[in-house]
Amino acid sequence: MITPTGNTAEFLLSEAHGERSRALFTLPAGQGYLRPGTFLDSSGNVATSSEDVAGLLYGGVDTGSDNAGSDVKATVIDSDAEVHGELLQWAEDDTDVIKTAFASALNAIGIRVRWTVRPTGLETDQTEAEAEPPSGGGGG
Repeated sequence: MITPTGNTAEFLLSEAHGERSRALFTLPAGQGYLRPGTFLDSSGNVATSSEDVAGLLYGGVDTGSDNAGSDVKATVIDSDAEVHGELLQWAEDDTDVIKTAFASALNAIGIRVRWTVRPTGLETDQTEAEAEPPSGGGGG
C-alpha cells in the first residue's frame, strides 16, 4: 500500500506546459494544515462532495485553526493533468464508491486519475491505463 507523505505535488504524474494546468486559489482561514493532493471546491474549501471538486492542492498549506485569521493563497491543479490516485488525500474510511465519484469529478475537469490498483466500479475509460508508483527522487 502506498502512503501519502504530503510532499509537494508527489501525486502529480504530468501536467500541461506553461502552468496551464495550475490556478491560484484563495483558501479560507481556519481549515488547518491541508496536504498536497487535497480535493478543493471553487471557494477554496476542502471539497466534501464530488459535485464540488474544482481541483487538487499542489503543495501543503497551513490555513490556521482560527476562522478569523487571514485567507491564504495556494496553487491548485485544476485541469490538463494526470495524477496518481493512491497519492491523493483520501480519508481512511473512503470507499471505492467515493473514490470512483471523486475520480470521475476530476476527469470531468480534465484531470486524469491513474491507479496502481483501480477502485472497484471505476470505468476503464476514465483512467485509460494503470499508473506505476512514482519512483521518487530527483528531477522536478
